[in-house]
Amino acid sequence: MTNTSISTADVSRSGLSRTIRSWFGVIQSLAVLLLLVLILSILSPRFMTWVNISNLMAQMSVLLVVATGMTIVMIAGEIDISVGSVVALTAAVTASVMVVFGILPALLAGIMTGVCVGLFNGILVSLFRIPSIIVTLATTMMARSLAFVLTGGNVITDLPPKFLVAGQGKLLDVLGLTESIGIKYLNIPLSFLIALLVYFFGWFLTARMAFGRKVFAVGANRNVAMLSGIHVGRTKVICLVIVAVTAAIGGILLLSRIGGIQADTGRGLEFEVIAAVVIGGTSLAGGSGNVLRTLVGVLIIVLIRNFLNLSSINIFWQDFATGGIIILAVLMDTLQKRMSRAG
Repeated sequence: MTNTSISTADVSRSGLSRTIRSWFGVIQSLAVLLLLVLILSILSPRFMTWVNISNLMAQMSVLLVVATGMTIVMIAGEIDISVGSVVALTAAVTASVMVVFGILPALLAGIMTGVCVGLFNGILVSLFRIPSIIVTLATTMMARSLAFVLTGGNVITDLPPKFLVAGQGKLLDVLGLTESIGIKYLNIPLSFLIALLVYFFGWFLTARMAFGRKVFAVGANRNVAMLSGIHVGRTKVICLVIVAVTAAIGGILLLSRIGGIQADTGRGLEFEVIAAVVIGGTSLAGGSGNVLRTLVGVLIIVLIRNFLNLSSINIFWQDFATGGIIILAVLMDTLQKRMSRAG
């Protein structure tokens, strides 16, 4: 009886300790973000204008959607580097179907593209035990090739105006309330609201549902998860489908925002997504992560990109900056692991 009581108390204290560390990490990330905002505001007078803030919301939408899915799959101990190509392929499929059959069939085709890619990746990873980085590397090339085949190397435009509203419209404009309310700060891009819905779903899935606990268990220790009765393979398949579907949603949002598609769209997006997720505190080794902090990582990536644009810095340096951010993020992840082992 006593041993059971002690064991229960130890588990409770352990859970409380993890919760405290998690919230401390969120507060730490927010502090870094606020410091970055302060520095950028001082360096660039245009940074805190509403026009720029509104543009930031629209620019971060696709990155936030895909990063939400990437967080989930990385917590499970896997990674998907094909998301940039899946964004392009989904946009190509959606645009090609839309010009012939209309908006609804095109949206369904786009989402199903993500589902199919995710199932393909998941089956190869779980059934044949091929490392996800190898599988998704192959998928990257295949999806990009299919995007070129569908578009013929051309830009697909002339999309229905109703479809463009999701990517280009703003809340008050769509509701017809801009003139009556006259509060520009409520005129938020619709694409950002859609991204927040996906983000909230990702948080709810990992933090409030039993599936989320399975994802953490699988990423922490595959063998222990199996002994606990968790179907590891199925869990990983679902995670890889989730990240592919978020990439598909991102592709549809991007298509709606720019009003057209070319096969080269989304190239390099996967690196920004991974950098944002790691900066947000998700471990590359799996088993730990926080969707809440992923938002902070996304904001840091977008803010730095935005500052480089406002400062008229050569566009070729932007990829250099992104690469540097990825290295810093990996170093932070490595240092945190070492400190955790030392503690």
